[in-house]
Amino acid sequence: MELPDAGIVLITSASATAFFHAVVPDHWLPFVLVGKAQGWSKRKTLSFSALSATLHVVVSIVLGIIGYTIGIASASSIGEKMDSVIGIGLLLFGILYSAWGLKSQGGALHIGHSHGPHSHEDNLKGKKRNITGWGLAVIMGLNPCVVVLPVISATVAKGFIVMLLASAAFALTTIVLLVGLTSLGLLTSYKFKFEFLEKYGEVLSGIILSLTGIAFLM
Repeated sequence: MELPDAGIVLITSASATAFFHAVVPDHWLPFVLVGKAQGWSKRKTLSFSALSATLHVVVSIVLGIIGYTIGIASASSIGEKMDSVIGIGLLLFGILYSAWGLKSQGGALHIGHSHGPHSHEDNLKGKKRNITGWGLAVIMGLNPCVVVLPVISATVAKGFIVMLLASAAFALTTIVLLVGLTSLGLLTSYKFKFEFLEKYGEVLSGIILSLTGIAFLM
């Protein structure tokens, strides 16, 4: 089946939009910072990044299809409102994360008593790391790419095959780039070790997450 020229343009546009959208640091840098501060393995950090990227893609595509039905202006308005919700979520998440980091550094987090090689505190910290990862992945992932909505909406009118190929191009570019940039950020961070950053990494990560949230709200 030969694709129409308009279909090829839309597929290329979806991939290009994904590229320029994904390279923005606020989409992948939080995973590098939090993963480093939490001491996650590279695999775990990339897994959360991949989950976030997948959610991001699904929300964007679904909103784009909805845009074809109710109008792109209405869909964009929904996307902008979601941006505000995500911004508030990141702001609060960052504040709480920084507060927890300060509390840990202050020595306040000494709960329970030891039972051999593992303690209740270790279990609590382990659960906190998982909650942090899932929370960050969901908050970041639910943020749609508003600029791709007109492209996805336009593909619906060109037929299922064009919509499918454009969505696949957008998804593949987004996920590969976000996970790849997260991996690159981790590799770079491992080469530089600073005592201050290792000690207050959680606090600084929380501040950056809060600033990212403020950026979403602006």
